[in-house]
Amino acid sequence: MKRLLTIAAILWAAAAWSAPLEGKWWKNPRVARELALTAPQVDRIEQVFLRARPALIDLRADLEKKRLLQESEMEKPDVDSREAERRIDEVEQARSRLAKARMAMLLEIRRVLTPEQRERARELFEERRERRLRPRGARERPGND
Repeated sequence: MKRLLTIAAILWAAAAWSAPLEGKWWKNPRVARELALTAPQVDRIEQVFLRARPALIDLRADLEKKRLLQESEMEKPDVDSREAERRIDEVEQARSRLAKARMAMLLEIRRVLTPEQRERARELFEERRERRLRPRGARERPGND
C-alpha cells in the first residue's frame, strides 16, 4: 500500500510541477534540482516516457470516444438503461486501462530514481498539495510559504 501511495505521489508531483510541454516534470529545472536528477536519469526517464506515450495517447483517445458515446446515450429522451449501463462500463474499463498504462510507466520511472529521490518527490508533492489546499488569501500573505 505504501508503494502505491509513493507512486501516486510521484504521479501527482508530475502533474503539479509539469513543464509547459507534455508534463515533463523531469525537464523542469526546479524539480530536477530538487530531486538531484542526473543527466543520465533525465535521459532514461525521457526514454520511458517516449516509449509509453503512443499507447497513452491511444488509450486517452479511446476513453474520450467512450465518454462521448456514453453522453450521447444519456442525452436520449428515452434512455435504454441496459445500453446506458453498458456505456458506463465501457467508460470505466477505458479509464482503468489508461490508469494501468500510466502506472506501468510510473513504475518504470520509479526504477530510475533512487530511494532518496522517490522520498523527495513525495515530499515535494505534499508541499505542493498543502499550498494548493490553503485558502486563497492565506497563500497571498507574506510568511505563509
